[in-house]
Amino acid sequence: MSEFPFTPEEERQLRAALDRLARMRIPEERDLWPALQARLSVPSRRGWRGAIQGQWVWMAAGLLLALALIGMASISSLWEAFFLTRPLERNRRLQPLSLTQTQEGVTVTIERAYADANRILIGYRVRGLPESADVRWLPILTLEDASGRPIPGLIGEGLAGASEILGLSLPPGELAGVVGFDPWALPDWPARRPASLSLRLHVALQADAALAPPAPTPMAGWRFVFDLTVPVEPEAVLYGPHTEAAHGLALTLERWVWAPSGARARVCFVPPDPGWSWIMRAELAVEGKEEISPTAPSGEVGGGKALTLTAPVLLGPPLQQGERVCLDQLFAASAGGRARPAELRILELLSPASEPVRRWPGPWVFRIP
Repeated sequence: MSEFPFTPEEERQLRAALDRLARMRIPEERDLWPALQARLSVPSRRGWRGAIQGQWVWMAAGLLLALALIGMASISSLWEAFFLTRPLERNRRLQPLSLTQTQEGVTVTIERAYADANRILIGYRVRGLPESADVRWLPILTLEDASGRPIPGLIGEGLAGASEILGLSLPPGELAGVVGFDPWALPDWPARRPASLSLRLHVALQADAALAPPAPTPMAGWRFVFDLTVPVEPEAVLYGPHTEAAHGLALTLERWVWAPSGARARVCFVPPDPGWSWIMRAELAVEGKEEISPTAPSGEVGGGKALTLTAPVLLGPPLQQGERVCLDQLFAASAGGRARPAELRILELLSPASEPVRRWPGPWVFRIP
């Protein structure tokens, strides 16, 4: 894997994600490798780029597979191309905006916004950036509420230049992207949600220091501030808490929230060995054959019941609550944008930092009505 532009830690995460995908029920006759190979060969400076915000982590292989499959479909707009916004744009749930500011020939436009019980999404576009083979311009977006309380970032993705997979290209000096933020950091969320959120968005454009040539003075940059009001999608299904035990260890589904942008689970437990950091290997089984995401094949299970299996696309950092540890996982939105009965299956707990890897077998099965 030396040809991939990954750090050793990212490579380890990719290997783990590929192992997870290998366990999923992808039809053997569906040859995904050509699209994946093409996706991986696109230089990150000019094509699709996943960005880690804070310590949330893409399930890397799942994202690459999703992008490859999206590339096989027809894309009618930029916002349908992005993994984070595609189902919401197709279902006309994104709020179209045209908030524009220009400084010294560089223009930033906020074109899409969305908020529900699980995510806040901001879609932006930048024009007029200086072109240079040695410099990559990085947009850094931060968000706060009306009281100035920071809202942590979840994850983002962006496009600069051309993507052969998607058949999309931006003119020189342009880039576009989507950044997700975490409303669970707001007081009383998600149990109590307002009809709309008043937000302040900060956009900074900076040169990537790793690619910028040595210079006696820092590279130029731009900073923009936008005030916006975003309606909060009222549709949501909340469930929990509920506790299940397996092999002497209890796990509590502290909170399960379905929203049009996807489902989110928070699972808490007392670690079997608090000296090590633990993660979960999980899958979601949803009734019916409707597409959940491009990484979620459907299949018949015992008794002829149709289930769609999908792995989480986003993993949160451990949250310490006294002696308990809580882990968050986000699952992709369904194409139909509706809640259905589901089973969240925690297959095992792992401590990947230990040698050998420590495992606590499950499964813990949470049936969500």
